[in-house]
Amino acid sequence: MREQESVDLDPDLDDKVNKMIAEGGHPLEIAEAIASAARADAPVVSGKYAAGISAMKTPHGARVIASDNKSSWIEFGIPSQNQPPQFVLRRAVDSLGLKFKKGH
Repeated sequence: MREQESVDLDPDLDDKVNKMIAEGGHPLEIAEAIASAARADAPVVSGKYAAGISAMKTPHGARVIASDNKSSWIEFGIPSQNQPPQFVLRRAVDSLGLKFKKGH
């Protein structure tokens, strides 16, 4: 039996994403743009990862989710198996000229 990999996520990530500010942009529109950019940049193996990237409205804004069961492995890699991180979602944010605001 293989040992399961774990990834420690920034506990403030939801707050950072929800507080991301873009002038004149509605949070759901921003999230949909990020999701679209991420789907376009997703590695194509089976297509399930890209198909599982979506945007959703939340009570305080919006968020982008990747629902495929291998999403965290693709995003953050598996160091013990020499699988490098792809940072698909992070690159999608960067490609749109958006940034996470620190300290909010």
